[in-house]
Amino acid sequence: MTRVVRMMAVLAAMGVAAGTAVAARPAAVRAEAAAFHLHLLRSSPAADSTVASPPVVQLWFTESPQVAVTSVRMTGPNDAAVRLGRVRAGAEHSVVANVQGRLAPGHYVISWRTMSRDGHPMRGTIPFTVAAR
Repeated sequence: MTRVVRMMAVLAAMGVAAGTAVAARPAAVRAEAAAFHLHLLRSSPAADSTVASPPVVQLWFTESPQVAVTSVRMTGPNDAAVRLGRVRAGAEHSVVANVQGRLAPGHYVISWRTMSRDGHPMRGTIPFTVAAR
């Protein structure tokens, strides 16, 4: 049985619909699902953190993302776009983009989209706050 078919059988047996989060599932199923698709492990700035103006945005994944199809965007107060540099490969299955200029205090959201070797697109958002100086 191929890995994909085995994963689908495990999920079907547990009554998990396609696209359903596996965070509340047993560890064995989470591990199998994590191996199946790329997932975000952590970010800098971290989700829901309060930080000084960051010089870069860095996102770490469970496997190397396809940089050519990866996009990272940031919006700030009043949904204003923040200029970021070109997305490039970083160490340890990460991507990096320089923040162009210093960020004013306020609420920001990083939006990312990427794809792994298997061709499955993944996306997410990371809210954070820049503290007053």
